[in-house]
Amino acid sequence: MSTTKWTRAIAPGITMPMLAFGTYRLRGETCRDAVRDALRCGFQHVDTASVYGNERDVGEALRACHREVSERIFVTSKIAPSEMRSEEEAAAAIAGVNERLGRTPDLVLVHWPGRDKESPDSERHRDARRWTWRALENALKMGQCRAIGVSNYELSHLRELLQFCDVKPAVNQIELHARFPQTELRAFCESVGVHVVGYSPLGVGALLDDDRVKAYAATIGLRPAPALVRWTLSMGASVVVKSSAAERTEENFTAISDLDDDFVHEAAEKLETAFASERVKFCWNPSSVR
Repeated sequence: MSTTKWTRAIAPGITMPMLAFGTYRLRGETCRDAVRDALRCGFQHVDTASVYGNERDVGEALRACHREVSERIFVTSKIAPSEMRSEEEAAAAIAGVNERLGRTPDLVLVHWPGRDKESPDSERHRDARRWTWRALENALKMGQCRAIGVSNYELSHLRELLQFCDVKPAVNQIELHARFPQTELRAFCESVGVHVVGYSPLGVGALLDDDRVKAYAATIGLRPAPALVRWTLSMGASVVVKSSAAERTEENFTAISDLDDDFVHEAAEKLETAFASERVKFCWNPSSVR
């Protein structure tokens, strides 16, 4: 299979592999082994976050690889809500990402559109988003990262950010799967040049045993898990997928098998339609954050 076409330009001079290996809830040797397995089978993008507590493990796994392999791996990390209490604290958090990874991250995201320990309707979220973005823009200028973006931003959060930012977000990482296709948000992102990255493509595993998913997977010639990953890719979005088991990681990587893109897209649209009356969000909901 060719990985060449599965890249996307997200910022001037920055190209990101569209298939990313996720590390949520992976720690220690389990994380290091999982990342090494992912790199061995062909993943070229690793997704982590400050709140995951595994950036050092990711960095160690990358350094254990051949230098040429390690240097070409794209790494995304994220600033936690607890690190958004001031611009100075956000700046320190970005420096911490660099230190823990032992390298410059390619992409740093605002993980959540608000600070922790605040009511969802608090005005402080708006201030926290503004000064955190300023810290990211400064980090970009200083070479502490190569691109900046957001995660879990709703339409209102994006519209607000676009009103004051000097550098627009390269990506918005959001929950995205056939039962939660985020059609309006994806369309808005496309209209303003913000690339969408989907997470939880398997619906936290809940979609794998659905007969409609199995039929879709059989139609395009993949197992259910990689078929769901391919669903996200077929929508033009990048995707983060995770497993601690090497065999499942290898299976997930088959999502970028050489298939007829038009045929897959048609099948993917039919699957989305099949769930039209059963929309479900499986992960946390940022829509309540003011």
